[in-house]
Amino acid sequence: MSSLLRVQKQDSDLSRRVLSPLVEELDEDAENRPPNLEEFLPVLEKEKILKEENVNTVTEDDSLNNNDIQEDGFLDADDENVSDDEEYFTEESISLHTDPEDYDTDLEIDTESLLNPKTVDHDTTGKTKYIKKCFDLGINPVSYFVKNLENKELKLRFHGLGAESVKAISFPLETNTNIEILNLEGNGIDGTGARCLCRVLRENLFLTEVVLSENKIGTEGAISMCQFLKSNRNLLKVDMTANEIGDPAGQSFYDVLKGNQTLKELILANNRLEETSARFLKDGIQENDTLEILDLSWNHFKTRGAVAIAEGLQENVGLKKFRFQMAGLAKAGSEAMMKALKQNRTLRELDISFNRIQMEGATFLAEGLKENDALQYLKVGNNPFEGEGAMLILEAVDSNENSAIKYLDFSNMLVKAEFATIEDRLREQRNLKIKHEGILPEMHPKNGTYARLSAFRRDPIETFKKYAEFSGVNLHDVFNGGHRLRLDAAEFKDLIKGSGIDIPDQQLTVLIRTLDVDGFINYNRILEENGSETPFSPEPRSASVVSFASEKSEKSVSSARRRASSTDTGVSTDGSNKPKSAKDKSKKKEKKKKK
Repeated sequence: MSSLLRVQKQDSDLSRRVLSPLVEELDEDAENRPPNLEEFLPVLEKEKILKEENVNTVTEDDSLNNNDIQEDGFLDADDENVSDDEEYFTEESISLHTDPEDYDTDLEIDTESLLNPKTVDHDTTGKTKYIKKCFDLGINPVSYFVKNLENKELKLRFHGLGAESVKAISFPLETNTNIEILNLEGNGIDGTGARCLCRVLRENLFLTEVVLSENKIGTEGAISMCQFLKSNRNLLKVDMTANEIGDPAGQSFYDVLKGNQTLKELILANNRLEETSARFLKDGIQENDTLEILDLSWNHFKTRGAVAIAEGLQENVGLKKFRFQMAGLAKAGSEAMMKALKQNRTLRELDISFNRIQMEGATFLAEGLKENDALQYLKVGNNPFEGEGAMLILEAVDSNENSAIKYLDFSNMLVKAEFATIEDRLREQRNLKIKHEGILPEMHPKNGTYARLSAFRRDPIETFKKYAEFSGVNLHDVFNGGHRLRLDAAEFKDLIKGSGIDIPDQQLTVLIRTLDVDGFINYNRILEENGSETPFSPEPRSASVVSFASEKSEKSVSSARRRASSTDTGVSTDGSNKPKSAKDKSKKKEKKKKK
């Protein structure tokens, strides 16, 4: 009995030393001074607490090893290759293995996370969910996705995810609090994948931009996504370019434009929206006053659909940038766009390139620009009104003192000298910048009219062949049947000039730009255009066959023929590659004189 009391006394003394708090100043008799009751709890009570905490620590450790780690997917009980890597341990998890006496500190401790670690989820990135879901689906995790879950912007472009991978990444994205910009361009996401992403749009409150361009969402997938987009309150940009979205989805996009008051940018270019969608979008554009950027380019709108969209712009009070390329505006659409330019006071950028706008349409646009004081950037290139229409538009901007135009784009159009004069003045006075293909040169005898010069720009290869034919030059001989060495632009230009083909420099420049491939001229395209037809005859055809020869004088025709006959192409008349002799040339001249 006495031995038992002695052991208890020793344990009691040890407990006093272990549980003794730190003191800031120690005197020399500190070790010999007995503790008082105010500084310590009763020894028996402390021993009881110590035993309970030791039991809880062991229980929590066992639970952590057997349950939490396996559920998270980081460690497995049967995995013998797992090392104590710092990636899988945090300060909180390490603190669970320390002695309870170490908690006697001034630091603030999260008691809930220590006592009940299961109730606290520290994985805000969703990495754990993703890895576990990949294991469940039997697919390999995408390492790039895992590494970038903590970034603000996640670009997972052209990774070929597939349906199962899209399903796997949707789980962590639902709860991820880091990613604000999600780019999944070009991953083959179909309607099923789109429905998986719908959960992300519904649950995640941190995403602000979603890019899903170049996928296969389709009509049904787009309709599913619109169900959540119309009530979403955090997304600012949605890009669904080139997703094979058909006309039946038009009403769903109307619901988005009507119901969503947060979305700032919606891109639906390169889809299959048609006239039915145009009518719904018209109403949506009229009712929405928060969307700032809308892109409907390269859809299947025809003139009636394009007119409807333009009518929607007339009453819109929110859009700042509108892209409407290849929409078939034509004359009627241009007239509707004229009214929009007169009434709309918020639109800053307008792109209506490739819209079959002819001279009458250019006149309508010019009338609208005379009264518009808000538009700053206008792109009307690649329309068939050419330089004359460009002149009307520029004059309208010049006459409008309140015009805010800073940039005009007349891509693929040649302008006249008068245009250049106004352009120089407006550049100095208003800092106006204009893009075009250059100034029309003085009319060359072969050009005849401006229309024929425009025809060359529309089909430079075929028209160049006619130049060569009229000049009496065999193009197969010039390019040695397409077996010459590669030529750069300067070498090609010298070759054409030396061959005797009489072509203005402006047209030659256009031809070089058309044939240029990485700095070299692919002149084989000129020969391939001829297909299986007989190669060009070295003898010139009748002047009536050439499209521009009817307006030539006999003097220019004869001079062209003299140049052709005097040009040494380096090929004999029988088609061989031997040079012509001076004797052969003289015989040919004598025959022509006799004729």
